[in-house]
Amino acid sequence: MDYSKLIDSLTPDMIARLSEAVETGKWPDGQALSEEQKESSIQAIMLYKARFSEQTDEPFTVSKEGELITGKKQRSEFQGLSSNDKKRQESLIDIKTDTSDKS
Repeated sequence: MDYSKLIDSLTPDMIARLSEAVETGKWPDGQALSEEQKESSIQAIMLYKARFSEQTDEPFTVSKEGELITGKKQRSEFQGLSSNDKKRQESLIDIKTDTSDKS
């Protein structure tokens, strides 16, 4: 299958329907999506948005250059530590302060 031709043939209405199907887990007629259909739909949506979307700063999308855009660029806008950074820092503190003699 030529994915490039497939993506070119999709319309915004088709993408909206695929998105709704992925979100609800059902096709418009009520039938459930199989796991394979869900994966294929997500891939088609991502490829379509990468090719035709003007927004390149939206997290968890693919840019026109093929780069995966995550939320990490936006992280610098928020001060403080993330919960993972806090846990890492706390574990380092625990290791440094644990001076008990285990002999």
